[in-house]
Amino acid sequence: MKILAVDTTWDNMVVALYADNKIYSEISYDGAKKHNSLILPIIDNLLNQANIKISDVDYFSAVIGPGSFTGIRIGVSTVNALAFACGAKCVAINALEELAYSCNDKEFYTAIDCRHNCYYYGRFRGSFDNMIDMGEITSEELERADCKVIKKKSPSNPDNLIAICKAKIASGELGTLAPLYLKKSQAEREFEAKNMD
Repeated sequence: MKILAVDTTWDNMVVALYADNKIYSEISYDGAKKHNSLILPIIDNLLNQANIKISDVDYFSAVIGPGSFTGIRIGVSTVNALAFACGAKCVAINALEELAYSCNDKEFYTAIDCRHNCYYYGRFRGSFDNMIDMGEITSEELERADCKVIKKKSPSNPDNLIAICKAKIASGELGTLAPLYLKKSQAEREFEAKNMD
């Protein structure tokens, strides 16, 4: 089984390739504005390291959100296009699930800063695959949480991305990827405000 997984939802892009029981990965620290120009060269580099072709990949995966609107679109559209071209299956990963992967507390939150004193959050029971709630929350509300809170402070872990993919493949969670937005984009908010006047 060969898996290619990408996360372009944050400032640091992560690409992970699983082939022949080994994980090849690269993290770009060049900022979100470089994701579009770097994603395909990084994928090509990892394929070369593993000595395989893109057509050898069985499953393609992207973190579909929440996160940077532009980043989400880059990852989802790239992965959908590659999977379609190769006739392969897709696996969707929620960014909040990736944060939750290593935690098995009875109940806990994961949180991603979405600016303006707010966070995207997921509430979990027991494991990453048992999210019971998801949305947007203020910093103050998050501080009042009555259980553990895991905040995103570093790029996604390539090992976690591949492990989540494997779990979802095993349970048959496959299909075309669609962006996960938990709030309207700035452009949509400005458009609505302008038309309300």
